[in-house]
Amino acid sequence: MITPTMKWGILFCLAICLVSDTSVSAQIKGQPVSILIHSTIHLESGQSVRLVVTSKEKKYIRASIRNPKKMARADIIYDGKAITMVEKGTLQSKSRVVSGDEAATNLFDLFALNPEYYFKNIDGFDFNIPTFKTYRVELETELEPVEETERYRPVKALLYKDYDAGSTLVRSIEYMEFFDQTDPYFQPKKLTFYDERTGVVGHITVDKFEYNIGVPNFLFGIGCGMYK
Repeated sequence: MITPTMKWGILFCLAICLVSDTSVSAQIKGQPVSILIHSTIHLESGQSVRLVVTSKEKKYIRASIRNPKKMARADIIYDGKAITMVEKGTLQSKSRVVSGDEAATNLFDLFALNPEYYFKNIDGFDFNIPTFKTYRVELETELEPVEETERYRPVKALLYKDYDAGSTLVRSIEYMEFFDQTDPYFQPKKLTFYDERTGVVGHITVDKFEYNIGVPNFLFGIGCGMYK
């Protein structure tokens, strides 16, 4: 079952290695309304869990983590207002609203799977929300645009916590490899996550992503069993 040591706030800080078979399930031109990402996480303990992340209109995002036997699941849900962790076991479930570093790093980690979709200056996510009130997100890109796209491929995403006297780097994510598809976004295939406070490093590889799967808004509700 999902144990306290597998809380979503530290999940990407574990040594993570996802399966390397990758594929693009859908091609699309223009701006997608929704994006679905499929992946498998391999933890240091040798266990593997499924991770499915769905986002819609930059307003909603939901990630579901399941153990291999599907006996327990943890969901993290952003409904446009708050970030909620829902843990479901075989006999009971519990939910809690997360805040502070846990909320900011959770949302940042999920957004990092689609850096152009969320981090771009124009039409990106509006970070002027309470979750990021004392945080700052930066996206570093290559110096030269990718040929024929006039766009700059992401290199690194950074999450800072700002103080009166300065700022501290909380999380950094390096983009190691991308899918060949460049339109409408550069979709990361391999990423490395660094927890700058603990020194823990994790790796993630996207298995498959799909655009415009027709996700209704109610699936981002707390009580919805989206990934059964």
